[in-house]
Amino acid sequence: MRSSRILYLILLVLSLVFVYFYGGAVPYMILYVVLILPVVSFIYALVIFFRFKYFQEIDKKFIMKGDRVKYIFTITNEDYFFYPYLRVTFFGSKTIFNEQFKKINLSLLPQKEKTFTFELYCRYSGNYEIGVERIEIEDFLGLFKLTYKIPFPLSITVYPRIITLERFKLKTDFTSESYSSSISRNEDMGVLKDVRKYVYGDTLKKVHWKLSAKLNEIMIKQFENTTESSVLIIPDFRKNDYTIEQNTVIEDKILESTIAVVNYCLNKWIPVNIICYSKEALEIKAGNPTDFSDVYNNLAQIRFAHTLKISDIADVYVKSTTSKSNLVLCTADIDYSLYNVIYYASFSGFNVIVIYISPEELTGIKNNVAEAIISDIPRIGVKVYKMDISDDIKTVLEVE
Repeated sequence: MRSSRILYLILLVLSLVFVYFYGGAVPYMILYVVLILPVVSFIYALVIFFRFKYFQEIDKKFIMKGDRVKYIFTITNEDYFFYPYLRVTFFGSKTIFNEQFKKINLSLLPQKEKTFTFELYCRYSGNYEIGVERIEIEDFLGLFKLTYKIPFPLSITVYPRIITLERFKLKTDFTSESYSSSISRNEDMGVLKDVRKYVYGDTLKKVHWKLSAKLNEIMIKQFENTTESSVLIIPDFRKNDYTIEQNTVIEDKILESTIAVVNYCLNKWIPVNIICYSKEALEIKAGNPTDFSDVYNNLAQIRFAHTLKISDIADVYVKSTTSKSNLVLCTADIDYSLYNVIYYASFSGFNVIVIYISPEELTGIKNNVAEAIISDIPRIGVKVYKMDISDDIKTVLEVE
């Protein structure tokens, strides 16, 4: 475009010189043509700007991590004149699809259309804007460029995998202090309240042997003087200061780990309370397997957008919650402020579990502070699952 403008200015100067030195009808006609051509060319481009049509679609509505999706883009010239220069830029060029979306330069003959198909490999879960970002239209002289920005971008949600855990280290009951002080050393049973299915970690003392034999399945007695097991889950949905690719991989790991724990709990009929932030605070409660679908959909839609640290979120809820429960923290960022919260929660009666997604494989930088903390906190009864990016979630979380 710059060279076209320089060439036009040279032509304009030559026309003026020609008129100045020679005058007459022909030099003036040439000058008028040179002056009018940019106006005509701009109007031509403006007509194209308002007249071109485009269409875009994807071939799937529900997209799971690992799926391949076809994105189809069609641009049409319904007029009887030529579209000389169009340039199409896609949103995906700034996301994990950067190698799958390429800019397109094209021209369109009258009454013709062109269709482009891209196969997108959805390697990671998350919310992405894809498709056309803008269409640039140049006039036939190459002097002007009009940019049409797409008002409603096409967005997709790539849903995370659902990982089924066979076991996960949870504390299944929290005995009240008043009851603990009143019972004898050999007595740990109260009035039978209910019977439920066995959950990994239950003591054999509470097995209902007669009912288990009858149902051919291990059943556990629940007593009135024990508090029902529950899980408070706080995933870290903060946007970290890494590259787009690195953040996408880390966020995918955090989301799938969180969903794996939620799925395990609900399948065991263990109530969960999920506290998370995206653009605003969100609290999700669920208590049985039928609730999982709604929880899964809500978590899959969340964007990692806020800047609030997980230590600040956990600190508020730990100090404001009177009933103690399992506390699961899932994060890729462990520092001393989070260590203080973990320490306080553990000594306040919470059964704290930390799932640490280490970014070291992506960044090549070892976080010595995080390593020191996860090595230290098991001494205060905190269970730590350290997970590298290449690790299998199921394998790591099922370790006793």
